[in-house]
Amino acid sequence: MRKLIYTCLCLFAMSPLNAQTWRALGPPGGDARVLATDPSRPERVFLGTADGHIFGSQDSGGHWTLLGRASSRSDAVITAIVVDPRDGNILFASSWTRNSPTGGGIFRSVDGGRMWSLAGLAGEAVRALIVAPSDPTVLIAGTLTGVYRSNDDGSSWRRISPENHMELRNLDSLAVDPGDPQIIYAGTFHLPWKTTDGGRTWSPIHQGMIDDSDVMSLRIDSRTTGRIYASACSGIYRTDDGAGVWRKIQGIPYTARRTYAITQDPNHAERVYAATSEGLWKSVDAGMTWQRTTPESWVVNTVVVSQGDPGRVLIGTEERGVLASDDAGEHFEEANTGFEHRQNLALGSDATRPGRILAVFAHAPEPFLASENGGETWTAIGVGFRAEQVLQVYSAPDHAWWIALSAGGLMRYDDAKKTWMKIGALQIDASDTRASHSKIRKSAPREKQNKSPLLAIFSDIDFHSNDWYAATNQGLLVSRDHGEMWRAIQTGSTISPSLQSVRASSDGRRIRVVSQRGLLFSDDSGATWTWHDLPLRSGGALSFATVPGDENILVALAQAGLYVSRDWGGTWSAANAGLPAAPVQGFAATFALFAAAMRTGGLYLSSDFGKTWSRAEGTLADDYFTAVVPGKVPGDMLAASATEGLYGVH
Repeated sequence: MRKLIYTCLCLFAMSPLNAQTWRALGPPGGDARVLATDPSRPERVFLGTADGHIFGSQDSGGHWTLLGRASSRSDAVITAIVVDPRDGNILFASSWTRNSPTGGGIFRSVDGGRMWSLAGLAGEAVRALIVAPSDPTVLIAGTLTGVYRSNDDGSSWRRISPENHMELRNLDSLAVDPGDPQIIYAGTFHLPWKTTDGGRTWSPIHQGMIDDSDVMSLRIDSRTTGRIYASACSGIYRTDDGAGVWRKIQGIPYTARRTYAITQDPNHAERVYAATSEGLWKSVDAGMTWQRTTPESWVVNTVVVSQGDPGRVLIGTEERGVLASDDAGEHFEEANTGFEHRQNLALGSDATRPGRILAVFAHAPEPFLASENGGETWTAIGVGFRAEQVLQVYSAPDHAWWIALSAGGLMRYDDAKKTWMKIGALQIDASDTRASHSKIRKSAPREKQNKSPLLAIFSDIDFHSNDWYAATNQGLLVSRDHGEMWRAIQTGSTISPSLQSVRASSDGRRIRVVSQRGLLFSDDSGATWTWHDLPLRSGGALSFATVPGDENILVALAQAGLYVSRDWGGTWSAANAGLPAAPVQGFAATFALFAAAMRTGGLYLSSDFGKTWSRAEGTLADDYFTAVVPGKVPGDMLAASATEGLYGVH
């Protein structure tokens, strides 16, 4: 049983929206990319993620706090965190961006990781960053274009590798000699290099290594500087003569040779740890023999030894977050309190049972989490397929959970069998394969009808007790047997049948559809259709939503904000006072309280039916929210963060 990663907005309709506090609620865990300790206070640990966020712990991972974001981009992968040994409040973080070749750089914080500013190498994909142990004013950075050096605490940078060098580029790791900042080792996507004069000249140092070895980590022995460890895609190597000759270390299987990081216990130099794609490996004899101390299934990205004797070992993993060991890495327990960093893919709610929700997460040991009480407790429900296949989550009138798949089709959760089951078929009349809604009511006998697999991609479903309407890439569909069979409703459109959203009145007469071209309205149960649209300044509708308790209100989520109609689409008015003119990602309403999540980031609230809005403030004010749904009591909202955890905003 786990708690969901979402944001809970406990705001009553009559409460002021400008007095907000955030409260983290869980669940713990997620992907941890890099860990770093404060040299002057080893119990102080920092954690970097794949979306630029920095977390901090004051008790060796016992508790974590989201501090801030190093980079304004949500796709900034943190590759290193460097703590100034003279002042633990000064931090540097390096990053590259997943969606842009020019979005990385080096960022500095002077307040312990809360506020960050660009410190150089803007637009460079910085894959490695290190401080010189003997001179903390010297920082070395490795990027995809070469090696850079700062001699003034990161205030300025200059290239120290040859420009446009065919081999000395695509850096992945760095190490600096503990006694001489002029001696630098650089690991690239293809073998390592060394300079002894601060970068004026460089030499390849790959003797003994298998050619084409991506050197992902370099570690100089803390007591024997000529001894260096290198992890590569071809295995782990050690040299005892300053990289004159490398010797491949045996003991770690071929399949686990993707070793992302190597570290030492500062109190026991012979203890070496290797973070690999198949668990954590430990050596007690300086790398001569190795033993795996975690399950093989764990993908370990980073490892540090924070304090104590034996040292407290922390590992950052994919999916499982941070785990800690107090017996030198022999046994591990979760250390995720306060670290909530799961990627939410979808969030659905039960309209008739407030607080009943289902959330879907990527890269999670339990991707499907259901709650009956607004997130106070959570239960993992059946898997059976990858979470990344999920497009939307719905709750049907009979309270069953449904999932629309990104590749097409529907899944229904069978509570008795505790599993997801594929369900639904497309029914076609033999006499008319383009049957209109009016013909559906006088359908041919079942034995004269054909059916085919349900392959449509469901963008939206509007549930009623008898009629279920679906907007799909194959047009408008309707089901009258609780999703077992679906039939097409002819809308008369001569363009692409792809639809984005649908809403129908409770009696089924008024049907409103969002298409790629505009809005399609029917006031006679689908027999005839007319074209409509929002005001030009809206930029076009994305989807429809309704307001509980008032069936006459229809809300359009548009490219440039929200538009509200109180006559079901006859007339529209902008509900954008205080709302950005940007695409709306998600919307929910409980009486007068509206909530809107913007695709550009941020969550906005209105307590007057959308007439005026204010931005939710606090640590996550610039976060991205994938969905918003009503909470378990009137005036509450639940919003799913794209990457962060469960927060209450009051």
